[in-house]
Amino acid sequence: MITIKKAAKKDISDIAKIGLENFSGLKKNARKWVRCNFLALPRMQYFIAKQNGKIAGYILWMEKGGFREESVWELEQIAVSKNFQGQGIGTQLIEKSLLEIKKHLKKRGSRLKAIEITAGTENRAQTLYKKTLGAEPECVVRNLFRGDEVIMIARFSDH
Repeated sequence: MITIKKAAKKDISDIAKIGLENFSGLKKNARKWVRCNFLALPRMQYFIAKQNGKIAGYILWMEKGGFREESVWELEQIAVSKNFQGQGIGTQLIEKSLLEIKKHLKKRGSRLKAIEITAGTENRAQTLYKKTLGAEPECVVRNLFRGDEVIMIARFSDH
């Protein structure tokens, strides 16, 4: 059984290891990167997926543009450990953590307006973002990280 919950400080090392497995750009600074993002709560929020007591993946959400009434968030990063891929964990991370983000917003009197996602133009995860969030490509930015990146936006008008 997979459980999704907010990450705790003790999870930083495991998140960094999974990040290193999935993102070559993190290299030796992965733990430092995760720690600094973790400390930016509530603007940045990590959630983890646990299966059989092990962290199988994580997602990082980042609020953009200030604490607004109509809030825009970025799905900053999502990764699943190689040992757990292909089991629907990415979908569960997005769906269940997004419910928590929406609860967080409701408590402060805000609502979700949009989600931004940046992914490599060849990244197959674009299908996941379209399926789970309804995200659509908006533009391509040439030579951004390791190549061309597509910016996808999911808009929410059901408020």
